[in-house]
Amino acid sequence: MIFEILCIVHVLVWVFVLTAFLNKQWAYYNVYYVIPLIYIVHILPFHIIITLKQKTDPEHYKIHEEQFYETLIIPKLFRSVTNKLDNFCFASPLSTQGMLIFGLLTSIFVLYPPNYLK
Repeated sequence: MIFEILCIVHVLVWVFVLTAFLNKQWAYYNVYYVIPLIYIVHILPFHIIITLKQKTDPEHYKIHEEQFYETLIIPKLFRSVTNKLDNFCFASPLSTQGMLIFGLLTSIFVLYPPNYLK
């Protein structure tokens, strides 16, 4: 149960990063809190959520993760799009870095539109 909750939280964090531009308040939190926190987490020598998932079932972690993500629509869709993009792109825009950049840029454009400084 804890493993599944961690998987859902992990997916929901990325869904938030990618869709925060839909609401100005979400975009604000995305730019100033969520993306910097994710960046700091990725600088660490370990990933907090992945480490917790591994500790719940060290021997079968990858198998359980694959089985669980097969039941969710969003990760399945992302994986199929990522596989197609890997054939056409230098680096997939749906990689961790690509999603952070997309979330940051779209949220910044919502908070500060191009005519903001005029």
